[in-house]
Amino acid sequence: MTADQAPPRVREDRSQGLRLLPRFDEPRLLAAQMALIDQSFGIAMLGCSLAAFILAAGLTLSGDRPGALPWACAMAVACAVAYFGRLALTGRLTEAGAARYARGMTAMLVLIGALWGLVAWLYLDVRTPAVVICVLSLIAGMSAAALAVFSACLPVAIGFFVPSIVPVWIAFLATGDIEYLPMFLGTPLYLFVLIMFARNYSRVARHAIALRFENVELISQLREQTARAEAAQHEAEQASRAKSVFLASASHDLRQPLHAMGLFLVSLGRTALDERQRQLLAHIEASSGAAREMLNSLLDFSKLEAGVITPRPRPFRLQPLLHKLENEFAPQADARGLVYRTRDTTTTLYGDPTLVELVLRNLIANAIRYTRHGGVLVACRQRRLHAVIEVWDTGIGIPAAQHREIFREFHQLGNPERDQRKGLGLGLAIVDGLARTMRTRVTLGSRPGRGSVFRFGMPLAWNTPEDTPRQLAPRGLDGLRVLVIDDDEAIRTAMSELLGAWQCECRTAESEDEALAMLAAFQPALVLADYRLRGHRTGQEALDAIRQQLGRHVPAIIITGDTAADRLRSAHAAGTLLLHKPVVPQELHAAIDSLLREAIAQGETRHGQPQAEAE
Repeated sequence: MTADQAPPRVREDRSQGLRLLPRFDEPRLLAAQMALIDQSFGIAMLGCSLAAFILAAGLTLSGDRPGALPWACAMAVACAVAYFGRLALTGRLTEAGAARYARGMTAMLVLIGALWGLVAWLYLDVRTPAVVICVLSLIAGMSAAALAVFSACLPVAIGFFVPSIVPVWIAFLATGDIEYLPMFLGTPLYLFVLIMFARNYSRVARHAIALRFENVELISQLREQTARAEAAQHEAEQASRAKSVFLASASHDLRQPLHAMGLFLVSLGRTALDERQRQLLAHIEASSGAAREMLNSLLDFSKLEAGVITPRPRPFRLQPLLHKLENEFAPQADARGLVYRTRDTTTTLYGDPTLVELVLRNLIANAIRYTRHGGVLVACRQRRLHAVIEVWDTGIGIPAAQHREIFREFHQLGNPERDQRKGLGLGLAIVDGLARTMRTRVTLGSRPGRGSVFRFGMPLAWNTPEDTPRQLAPRGLDGLRVLVIDDDEAIRTAMSELLGAWQCECRTAESEDEALAMLAAFQPALVLADYRLRGHRTGQEALDAIRQQLGRHVPAIIITGDTAADRLRSAHAAGTLLLHKPVVPQELHAAIDSLLREAIAQGETRHGQPQAEAE
């Protein structure tokens, strides 16, 4: 399907991004958006009511605030009216009734948001920090929950954000105290960020729904045109490529802010924080880590589709790998009340230990996720010339009709509500792809309600693997001259803060031309460049220009949020070290350390001077 033939709703999405005030989408798209919201609406209203009573109890116990309990009752009534009132709307999820449902929900969320704004206006007393923290925490928590639940339809989400947060801003403004200037400036910024995230999530949802409609239409066409098999196959391939492009674009857009946020969190963690702030920081880091794990699953899947994963087989002992996985997953199993066991083995396998670990990691994570009682067992059995690695669980089991379907991407069992805590449905698709890459096959045995076992075979090794080389201590980066090239100001600032904390001498540039202009006064020993730069240039092209102007090879790392198959193949072919956003600071430090060791071994520069001279 060409760009000119794209559905009207996709083209409308681009124009809507330019409007100041968002509008509801066309009925077919709006009905699907409201269906997504409707699935989680009951939980959202229950959580909102409980949060209101928790806050009211705290306000009542902490001082003379008799109006807190009536306010909580009003909130519960509003939530109940919103929840049960929607049931009275006949055909609310149809194309004909979706607009009325969306307007009614927006009106109720404006009311509920205004009630949250009211409690901020009444009780946000800056003289009592404990009350301020409680009120702000709950309003921020409700806003974050609203972002997750209502962002499928942007006007509905904004209907809650604005009336709940604007009164907080007015309350800080009314104090007239210059000490609260950061809160006065930060509150509208928080509102703006919420709306931008909601806008991005809404755009992703619209594209996903549009693709779903296209797939449904494609299936209908295939049924009607069975005689034209070749044409139908071509259209299916086009739809698959469109899905890959969508996933790559969505992944890139989400990786960019998460990358900056991760770097800022590290810098924030180095500042003086009290115990409560440390706890909040830990929660933020946990949420960021969960998002990073889902994006990394998309990256692993994209690498498989791009064909850039090449096994590097060698003899290795299985027991150290099983012990490492047990140390990682046993605490997770304990937290869920499960027993995690590993059967010791002396088996030596011949294969790629990194890929074997990735397969086992996905299988074990799946087993823990879908097991409520009992436990998980990881074992290995020898069969003449090969060994069979098994992951057993006592989980919900898998019906025989689903044994092949579960290895398809984005296919999940027992998750009709698409709970993000249960992952994206890519784990077993990645396992299947990695197994095929290693020339083996994953098999499944399962009984619903009793549990499952996943098995895959690996050849045995007949020679003893070499001892793992001793890990060298990380090098210090003091005084290392680093040039950062990125067109995103937030990422440049965050990267400069991080490298400064590592005692590096850092300069930043937003374009290739600006980086080249710096070389007369600043000659870097390392370049960190984003892949996409201004002027349709790439980080690899900027790196080539820098090396040409300096007349020497400069170690470099390309950082990218792209997961498109062609992008991965081209980066793999260039041979430059590639890191994917969001980059974990420890991962970046390790990559820099490894790159510098390699450069020193090859006689390259350390601080902008030849290594022999530097020593």
